[in-house]
Amino acid sequence: MKFLTIWLLLLPNLLFAQVKDHAAYMANKLTPLEKREMRLKNNREDGPYLLFQFGIRKHNTTPGENIFFDIYGEMDGAVASTYGFRKNNLSIETGLGFIWHNSEKVYFLGNPNDKLRTHLNFNSLYLPIGIRYDIPLKKDKGIRFGVHSSANIIVFSTEKPTYGQNIPFEKSFESKGISFDYQIKNKPIPSFFKIGIHTEFSIFKSSFLLIQGNYLISPYPYRILSYEWGNQNESGSFQDETKIDGWMFEIAYKLPLNIFHLEK
Repeated sequence: MKFLTIWLLLLPNLLFAQVKDHAAYMANKLTPLEKREMRLKNNREDGPYLLFQFGIRKHNTTPGENIFFDIYGEMDGAVASTYGFRKNNLSIETGLGFIWHNSEKVYFLGNPNDKLRTHLNFNSLYLPIGIRYDIPLKKDKGIRFGVHSSANIIVFSTEKPTYGQNIPFEKSFESKGISFDYQIKNKPIPSFFKIGIHTEFSIFKSSFLLIQGNYLISPYPYRILSYEWGNQNESGSFQDETKIDGWMFEIAYKLPLNIFHLEK
């Protein structure tokens, strides 16, 4: 009798424990439809996300017609992967990007038939630190519109000329008696700023596609090459400045990390 009394007292606790275990088990056995609904709900909540961006940039560092497209100015690009966190309508982002910059200029050396065609490349890894503000245009938050900006610090660049190397130009003529000298000046911490607007669309029931328009600003040239030349009885000088600026069009894929936390 005493054993039966103890059993009756413990039975509710045992049954409650089984109910909890069953609920925990079922939480991990969601149907495909339930998972889809939960991802659709979670991807629009506050939290962390990954952003993968690709952009085409137009700049006027190269005067005249573009060497690849029938437009004025040069076309280059950039790619970036960033980690962000949204709270309400405000997001903060950081990550790593790669931007390439090609510039080509022609300088005449007294005689119109004697000229230099200089090539300045500045392909660089950069660290973006950005902020994004957008508001939903629909009640379900499937479409958002807003503005963004970032400071971008260049941490490494290729095509670094050093004094004593071959002068970075190509001769487009056959001529004798031409002499050159040049100096290179690099800024210690190059950077550029990006400001723009964006629109965000829900795709695949779990992620977003962003279309972004940006304006890039460089506060100063990153690299200055000063040339001095002599051509028989004539001489002169010129400078080539390298900086990242212009307009950029970007497409980005956004993956909210909340979709991997499926809990009822």
